[in-house]
Amino acid sequence: MILIHNKSIRALIFVASILSVNSNELFLTYNASLRIVPKCPLPITVLDFIRNTSQPDLETKWPCEVRSYWLSLQPFVKFVRFLLRYVTPFIIILGVLLNTVSFSMLSAPVLCDSNLSLYLSALAISDNGALIFNYAVNVAKSHSTITFLQNSKFLCGANSVSMEFFQFTSTWLIVALTWTRVIAVMFPFGARDQNRSAITIITSLVCISFTISLTKLYSGGYETDSVFEFVPCQKMKPWGSAMYFYIALSTWLPLLFISIGNLLLFVRMRRSYKIHNELTHNFRYRSNRTNNSSRTLLAVSIVHLILLLPLGIVETLELYWDVILIKHPSNTGDNERYIHWLQEKMLLKWCHGLLFHIYHWNFAINFFLYYLTGNKFRNVVTQTLKNYTHLSCHKTVVRSKQFNNVANNSIIFNNRNNCNERDSNVA
Repeated sequence: MILIHNKSIRALIFVASILSVNSNELFLTYNASLRIVPKCPLPITVLDFIRNTSQPDLETKWPCEVRSYWLSLQPFVKFVRFLLRYVTPFIIILGVLLNTVSFSMLSAPVLCDSNLSLYLSALAISDNGALIFNYAVNVAKSHSTITFLQNSKFLCGANSVSMEFFQFTSTWLIVALTWTRVIAVMFPFGARDQNRSAITIITSLVCISFTISLTKLYSGGYETDSVFEFVPCQKMKPWGSAMYFYIALSTWLPLLFISIGNLLLFVRMRRSYKIHNELTHNFRYRSNRTNNSSRTLLAVSIVHLILLLPLGIVETLELYWDVILIKHPSNTGDNERYIHWLQEKMLLKWCHGLLFHIYHWNFAINFFLYYLTGNKFRNVVTQTLKNYTHLSCHKTVVRSKQFNNVANNSIIFNNRNNCNERDSNVA
């Protein structure tokens, strides 16, 4: 009896366990049926940046909440697209013309006698290279596919390298110029041949920039997801964590060096201001002559600092969001974190596009900075304009005189012919 009783108890326990398992399965099945997401009323085509809508798992990668958020983001996106596609060409044309004028003015004998003119001339060439080979090509690729870049691996790689080379060189030229001026102000009797040292620094900087730019042959960086929305001409893997090194070299290290250099230069100039103010009554004239190049340098570097700092902040946030805080869609339906992550990623990308467009002006406005802060540069530009207007006026006067002489000669010739005809008639 005891054995039968024990067996019956075990049988009851076994049946109860089976029933509990079945009830749990039924409960999970019921919950899963409740979590079935209804079909999104917004088609995948509302995401106009997706070129191939036949890709698998697009419904999972781009949930309905993200599509709705994209539609709410459209006014801001359209504004940034308009700036990048139609205002950037104006910046390119203006910048190329003004940088060419700056280079020609800096090559004048009055200005080319200092190392400052060498740095600024190199900066004008580098800025033109960035405007043409980086931004102009990107704008062209955003409007239509450039077939010769797509079909040629060499041209595609050369374009990727040149995009990085000129922009990187321009940034570090300002760093080199800043610290060259700081050393010259703090140690005025230390440097002997400044022009030769400037040429050496510029050449070394160009070689280093070119070496670093060669990494674009293997990694795409921002080119794989450009705000210009063009198709990359070659398949390149994103930089991933190595992007931190790129942003540090192109943004944060230059910003740090420029900030420290400007601070030291400002403190030194203020100290010299006080010393001159105590020693002489004619300080204003002398200080302007002494600190003329320093004021030009401060204007160039501070404007570069103001335009680059917001871009560096957004690039760092975007990289941190894409690499460290990356989320993936879940098959269980719990996608709240992924949806939030994807929405913020889209917003950061177009904030990056807006600040990137504002940063374009850095390559086009140096002429105005030179003109406003440099007395010699302003005098050379003014004198060149006077000579040009005087020459054009002189040519106009000469042409008008020639025209008047021709007209007078024709009148005299006609009068003589008329007189001859009258004489012949009288005879």
